[in-house]
Amino acid sequence: MGAIGFRKAKCKDCYKCVRLCPVKAIITQEDHVKYVASECVLCGRCLESCPQNAITVFSDIDRVKTYIDSGEKVIASLSPAYLGIYSDIEPGQLIEGLLQLGFDQVRESAEGAIYVTNAYEQLMEEGRMDNIITSVCPVINQLVENDYPDMIPFMAPVVSPVIAHGKLLKEEFGDSVKIVSISPCLAETVEDQKDPRTKGYIDAVINFDQLNGWFREKGISLKDCRQWRHDRINPQINGAYAANGGISMAIHAKGKGTYGYQTLCVNGLDACREVFSSIRKGEIHHCFIELNSCDQGCINGPVTGKSQTNRFKAKLTLMGRIMRDFPEYAPMPDSIDLSRPFKETGKTVKMPEEKDIRRILTIIGKDTAEKELNCGACGFPTCREKAIAVYQGKSNIQMCIPYMYENARYLSDVILSVTPSLVIIVDEQLRIREFNNAAEVKFNISREEALKSYLYEIVDSESFQEVIQEKHSRINLRVDYPSYHMKTIQNLIYVREQGVVIGIIRDITQEEEKKARRYQLKIEAVNSAQKVIDKQMMVAQEIAGLLGETTAETKMTLTRLRDRLLEDGEDVK
Repeated sequence: MGAIGFRKAKCKDCYKCVRLCPVKAIITQEDHVKYVASECVLCGRCLESCPQNAITVFSDIDRVKTYIDSGEKVIASLSPAYLGIYSDIEPGQLIEGLLQLGFDQVRESAEGAIYVTNAYEQLMEEGRMDNIITSVCPVINQLVENDYPDMIPFMAPVVSPVIAHGKLLKEEFGDSVKIVSISPCLAETVEDQKDPRTKGYIDAVINFDQLNGWFREKGISLKDCRQWRHDRINPQINGAYAANGGISMAIHAKGKGTYGYQTLCVNGLDACREVFSSIRKGEIHHCFIELNSCDQGCINGPVTGKSQTNRFKAKLTLMGRIMRDFPEYAPMPDSIDLSRPFKETGKTVKMPEEKDIRRILTIIGKDTAEKELNCGACGFPTCREKAIAVYQGKSNIQMCIPYMYENARYLSDVILSVTPSLVIIVDEQLRIREFNNAAEVKFNISREEALKSYLYEIVDSESFQEVIQEKHSRINLRVDYPSYHMKTIQNLIYVREQGVVIGIIRDITQEEEKKARRYQLKIEAVNSAQKVIDKQMMVAQEIAGLLGETTAETKMTLTRLRDRLLEDGEDVK
């Protein structure tokens, strides 16, 4: 709707806004939140709840500054909520601060409430409506048109006080005057400036948070401002519109009663929905119903600058500052029309068949009614509504905390059960927190018994103790357990946040035995080879010896033969 935006860089996908949005205008797609402006009623609950300040509010302050700097006549239409919100200063000091910002005049939008009160009284006097629902709160107006079109016949066809005030000021000063609404309401931005039925009478909207920032920017200290007194009409009891029950108080102050209508004041969207449900059932008749989106009324709006004062103090201060009488007032000019039509937005909703709902519920483990916990953690009041939202593309099927927990636990159990490594988790007191199947087998103790024990009661825990003392992980640590005839390699991971040690232990006993056997075989092979070498050397030596004796004998024989021939006188040359 153009009043708020999302800063994706700041969003941490905590889904708090998804859970708290009463109309589910914030959905989850591809594990990220997405804002659907057409579904939003601008109640501001997401803005108040976001812990990351990822939700922003668009501001008209630059436009207002341009009006002022260009010499336009600019009038502030100030919500009467200021009487309670700024409880630590006098009302006139805030007005003086606004004049210092450059506003030509400061008027209270409760002036418009005078004529809205008259219009409500006239509806009751006519008595043609069974129930009359106030049309002051733009959030309620949008909620009815979006989601409860069957309530339109009960909506008072009257503009809000700020629109009535804008019309009065335009009538008084001409169409060229710039009217700036200062309000604690987010939804006013849309109703005042973008709704074709009501736009054209308010030129800009700024909220109290933005106004306080402007004061700081200009170095204006409201406590140091003088008490400005104005001679404009005092709306008196109509200033109570900013608090719950204020509309009924203003009507009663006129002294004519409610013409037989009962009065009912309801605060908060959930309670307002209950009223609509009760009307549908035919349980409420001939009742004037004052509905407020915000608890305690406008004084507790989403952009009030709540660090200044709490809602209860604000209400007490507001009620203490207004006069309880109905003021004298000039008749409404004939040229001003305070009527406001309501119409259905024409929003179409794709609804699943029962088989589709059951299919989605089965996927997230809700295959029986007993498993439909209806915990509301996903942001939907029931599991069926969650399934419908999944079908409509408004919610991620994975966003079910019991389902995610069961799924994560199942995967964890599978991993722990099938891994051949021993997995032991202990806390800093060495109490066993996890003990997988492989550990059960190796240490001959059940997981149930192990979880009741300390590690040192089962095995030597020295390596785990060292990690806990050092608060530092150790990798590829060799640890033997002689009593279990087991040799291991251990990775001991210290998890500081949880104060636990995760031990992933690999049994290398068989590997070591195989290694020892291979080594023994090598030694035997070496010894055998050495024996062969030694034997070959002996044979070689024997052969050499025999060859030596034969050579000597041959030499001696030939020598003798030669000598004999020489003796016989033969020439042997």
